[in-house]
Amino acid sequence: MTAGQEQAIGAAESYLEFTAFSLIHQLESSAGEGFTHAQAVYGVTKAGL
Repeated sequence: MTAGQEQAIGAAESYLEFTAFSLIHQLESSAGEGFTHAQAVYGVTKAGL
């Protein structure tokens, strides 16, 4: 694996973590679906994020 490929993987993982965090927050918020934190984490985890 090249250094560039490793960096791309790291960047993708960071992006997915941020996306999952943002989605959890959105699902919990009143503007979202209003799920509990546990429900939001479960949903995001099962969705593969």
